[in-house]
Amino acid sequence: MPSLSPSLSVPLCAHWRPASVLALVAGSLLVSACGGGGESVSGALAVVPAVPVSASAGVSIDQSFPTGLAVASPAERPEVLSGETGVPLQGLLSLDTLFQPGQDAGCYGPAMLYANHEDGSGTESGLLPRGDLGLWQPTDVASGQPCVVAQLSQRTAHARLRTRQGVLLLAALRATIADSSGLWTMPAAGARRDLTMPFAPVLTALPALAGLNLHAATVSLDLLGTTYTYRLAFSQGTGAAARSGEIVLQHQPGATATDYRGVLRVAGFDLGTDAAEGCSDRMDSGRYQRAHVTTVRYHRAGDRIDVGTRSGQYCGAPASLADADHAAQVASFTTAGELDPALPRWRTRFDRFGGSYDRTTGAGQFLSVWQASPSDSHARALAATTTYDRVTDTRTVQGYAAFSADVATTDGSLLGMVCNWGGPGAVHTPAALFQSQTATLTGADTTFVATASRLAYAPINACSSTTTLFDANADGTLAAGEGMGVLQTLDAPASPSLTVQDELLRRGYRRPGTF
Repeated sequence: MPSLSPSLSVPLCAHWRPASVLALVAGSLLVSACGGGGESVSGALAVVPAVPVSASAGVSIDQSFPTGLAVASPAERPEVLSGETGVPLQGLLSLDTLFQPGQDAGCYGPAMLYANHEDGSGTESGLLPRGDLGLWQPTDVASGQPCVVAQLSQRTAHARLRTRQGVLLLAALRATIADSSGLWTMPAAGARRDLTMPFAPVLTALPALAGLNLHAATVSLDLLGTTYTYRLAFSQGTGAAARSGEIVLQHQPGATATDYRGVLRVAGFDLGTDAAEGCSDRMDSGRYQRAHVTTVRYHRAGDRIDVGTRSGQYCGAPASLADADHAAQVASFTTAGELDPALPRWRTRFDRFGGSYDRTTGAGQFLSVWQASPSDSHARALAATTTYDRVTDTRTVQGYAAFSADVATTDGSLLGMVCNWGGPGAVHTPAALFQSQTATLTGADTTFVATASRLAYAPINACSSTTTLFDANADGTLAAGEGMGVLQTLDAPASPSLTVQDELLRRGYRRPGTF
């Protein structure tokens, strides 16, 4: 019986590829990994199975799986790695990533002490919660990166990690078929191949997946022979530690191995104790049932990648692990197969990301929008244009931060700043202002440099303070007179006739079509 060895030594990539790249070509199984932008979550994956002589007619590895699919942050950069280092396959697998939510960089939206708030009675004091403020500090202390780079990396990290795990596991399923010397083949049009029994020992042989129970491992091809559907369903642990996962890939090959489209869906189900993340009518073992769901819509045309990711946390779990569709029992999806935030079923933390870029240079357009609660009137938004100068070997990230409409209805347009989101007398009508930061990365440098920043404001409705005190340097203490008289230095449209979105378009930004 074919198997994937958990002790395989795999070489690091010899040249840069964006994070979460998955490639299938003829050869033996190997996984390549490379870093990017100094961030630990980035890496590339390549699963390379041999093609059996007796494979189904007309089915090739390249056509039946997304070759070179990349889900990347605009902050990632080309990086040349010399030499080869052995990397165990098990080191690339971690089911924990299916349950980790999106997070903010430390420089973005710190918890903020304030006093004498002028939008109230003038005497209120308190603490603004984390996440309410924008790109507050020009540089992120933890990573050393400009805040626009750090925030883009953090907001997309969970989707990239879930995508990497989902695609890697499905690629291992595809490799198992290819390495079977014809014992198992890809399905014909209208057929479905059940590989649950032969694939179970492939997964459980990996130490990272110890104790895993495989409930489904299938591959099917629709009646027209145009769409392959891969599905894995598994569980691990019992009682309060019980968790399960489901991965579904619907892949439509094009004319070549580098022309395709599809939708990946990754869902993780676990139990938690935080009532803010759960629903009282969906409980198990005295804990709240939580579902973490991500969808990735992708289209590749040569070196051009268009990708849109959506992630949300929901209440509930599949009624039975033997069911055929777990995620649909807790979440709603559009006709295109993406998570639908318009239906009020998500509980907390909904993220949307769109990217349209060149996979060899990273140049392109990006948009990240996120919202903490379905009851919020607006979502936070961070848009970016990335360029690459081959002559100077310089990458430039031009980022813009503001608020957008509710994540359920937004078209991705940045509306403006809400400077006082959670303080006394807060007004949530966006002003025609936005934050902007330009960062560059040249040659072999590993840290971007901020070359221009227009970020500063006071957390009051007018964006500039008179009598209000606030922790302007975000050091956790409120010194005497700190923040009083701060004037905003935010960016703005070139003329009153332009909206914030119009101004971004004037500067060359375009919303990614897959947002």
